[in-house]
Amino acid sequence: MNKLTNAYRVFGYFKKAGIFLSGVALFGMIFLITADVISRNITSKSIEGSYEIVQNYLMSLASFTVILYAYSSGVMPRISMVVERMPRIVQKMLLLVMLIVELALALLFTYYTFTYSLTGVAEGFAFPAGGVLFPIYPFLFLVPIGFIGIAIEILFVLMKNSLSKELWITFTKRQSSEEAMDETYVS
Repeated sequence: MNKLTNAYRVFGYFKKAGIFLSGVALFGMIFLITADVISRNITSKSIEGSYEIVQNYLMSLASFTVILYAYSSGVMPRISMVVERMPRIVQKMLLLVMLIVELALALLFTYYTFTYSLTGVAEGFAFPAGGVLFPIYPFLFLVPIGFIGIAIEILFVLMKNSLSKELWITFTKRQSSEEAMDETYVS
């Protein structure tokens, strides 16, 4: 179990890098949009291509670099109200089945978004902004990277649940009946 925890700690550095990149992208979005608004109000001209750069570069950088952190934090909705009334062994089996289904979906999303990204590279996907064509295909790889990160996270949680007698909804967060009573349910 210590090797698994150490491996997860190393994986945590990738999550922190994603959070940092997302923060930089959000700051860039705020700065560019604010500069564009000021430019429109002072000079009556917009910064050419600012909307397209925010839409195609900064939004994808802000979204798909932080998706792994959002999944691993355990904020995703769960159906614990029904499951926690079942025997512990049934809860464990349902959790493992759910993790396997989530892993399969994450791997499918990774595969198809990766093939789309390769198509973007082959065809040279680009967008016009301010009279110039900017390549978008490098940023298409953020989507499969985000989903492969989720698949790795699910593998860690799956292994921890397989090696432990407890029920782990994330790598660091156990499922308990007291927690379920205290939390509000997200619909």
